[in-house]
Amino acid sequence: MPARREPKRPTETALHMSVAAFMRASLPADVLFFHCPNGELRDPRTAGKLRAMGVQPGVPDFGVLLPKGQMGWIELKVGAGQLSPEQITFRQRAIALGHGHSVCRSLDDVETTLARWLSKFGLTLKGRIAA
Repeated sequence: MPARREPKRPTETALHMSVAAFMRASLPADVLFFHCPNGELRDPRTAGKLRAMGVQPGVPDFGVLLPKGQMGWIELKVGAGQLSPEQITFRQRAIALGHGHSVCRSLDDVETTLARWLSKFGLTLKGRIAA
């Protein structure tokens, strides 16, 4: 009998793409989001240029502009991935300023987080993840 293979875990890149597609399709029209590609591998020259332009370590993967001047921040992690010290500092500062911050490990986590944040403003997602 052949050895049983574990199902392949999605990569963090695949999760980012799924989350972006979900947000495009599901967020209300007046709620904006953006992806911050801080973690990509770069050559030292490009990294230096981006630092000089204001790139900050620890900024989460997605920012969500919510009503009434609020922001929601989503950091995606797969498997047992942990927050870096810079990500922990960003999380603490964002929460202290009254903004949302969530570490999500799946599309379901993102959906739950967004639904919770939107409900505070009487808003709902346009679509739900199919069961």
